[in-house]
Amino acid sequence: MFRETPQDSYFFTQTEHNILKALCAYMVGTSNDAELDISVITIDAFVQQLSKPLRTRIRFGLHLFQWGPPLFIRKLRLFTQLDPRDAVRYIEGWARSRRRIRRQLFRGLRDIAFLGYYSDRQK
Repeated sequence: MFRETPQDSYFFTQTEHNILKALCAYMVGTSNDAELDISVITIDAFVQQLSKPLRTRIRFGLHLFQWGPPLFIRKLRLFTQLDPRDAVRYIEGWARSRRRIRRQLFRGLRDIAFLGYYSDRQK
């Protein structure tokens, strides 16, 4: 099966790259495309070093986050298609969820977003 990736050596597909980019934009509060692309490339390099089961969980979590708005905020859109107000409400719903698994996924995605963004600021 062909997987469209930003470059052949990357772990994330172009779709996953776009999800991460949108997530990073909300988590770190920036809309600079160049900074976000660099952040996602940094995240990609980090994720490639993880064990296969953990990489699989991260990939699954990204797609769950992308497809969750109809279920969690009753919007018939993907996360990357939400308007900013709904996106913030959706992210906050994950952060404050009564379900531990949702809070854990939120924290994991938030942590890799910060890792990607702020590790580039150290250089």
